Amino acid sequence: MNTHGSGDLAQTLMLRRLGGGLRQTVARIGGEIASGQHTDTARALGGNLMQLASVEQGLVQAARHSSSAKFGATLLAAQQNALEQISQITNSLAPDLRMTMQATSPDAISAAGERARAGFEDAIGLLNMKVAGRHIFAGVAGDQRPFAEPQAILDALASGLPTAPSPSDITSHVASWFATGGPFDSLGYLGHSAPNGAIDLGDGNSIRLDVTGADQGLRESLAALALGALIAPLTTQMQPSDKRALLAAGSDAMIASTDRRIATQARIGTQEARAANALAQAEAKAAAFQIIRTELREADPYERATALEAATQKLDALYLVTARLSRLSLTEYLR
Repeated sequence: MNTHGSGDLAQTLMLRRLGGGLRQTVARIGGEIASGQHTDTARALGGNLMQLASVEQGLVQAARHSSSAKFGATLLAAQQNALEQISQITNSLAPDLRMTMQATSPDAISAAGERARAGFEDAIGLLNMKVAGRHIFAGVAGDQRPFAEPQAILDALASGLPTAPSPSDITSHVASWFATGGPFDSLGYLGHSAPNGAIDLGDGNSIRLDVTGADQGLRESLAALALGALIAPLTTQMQPSDKRALLAAGSDAMIASTDRRIATQARIGTQEARAANALAQAEAKAAAFQIIRTELREADPYERATALEAATQKLDALYLVTARLSRLSLTEYLR
């Protein structure tokens, strides 16, 4: 029967340690062949990780700029959509009021005024829109609703009219009420006149959401809709000819507001284009950095296959040496 001394135990532990190390090497190289990347990047790059760190930083910056561009584009698209819907409202109401001028029934004129009132309420609702937790037309006061309730605005607007006003009185009053520095700035618009700060898009590019509820294009659109909305409550005090003149004034104001509103939409569109270009640049940079990172971490399949073969041969040789040193044979076992 064989006996084992302390030297045999040390030899056994040494062989076990070598075998464990070789098995780990075989498993690591096999994993690298399967994934195509080094598991120990620092070792593969000889400890020089500066380039990889620079690439990782570039990816972080590209992701940040891409996120900023998407966020800005979302807010700008929401503003553009709101103005487009307001255009649809005025484009529908302007011919409606003009056609109603031919009606002789007071109820028809009042109904047209109610439609204009509904359009004014819808426009205020669109301008009070909140996207990503921010009111998009409130300027720097993004946490505050930018416009008062439609009824409160119309009540404040009507309260300043003289007794038995003429169509020209009403038109002049509405224009002055919505003018810069007029009551609209304190009673209608509750946001901030200062626009939002610039959104950094990288490489010196930025976009600004500089259209607020105090914008001239929005003032004129709201003034035109408000003029139409005043038709219903005032027609009972007016002669038929004055009613028709007020309908015409409301229709003309809505048509006249188109140019300013289009100019406002064009400003938003310019910023949308900048955001789209910045997003494309950020995504292109991210793709380039991804390629570089993959190349730095990539494991050469031929070199890894050679290393795997070498490690496997060493492990096989260790098993053979272990068997011979331990006399692992049937003959030795039967002795």
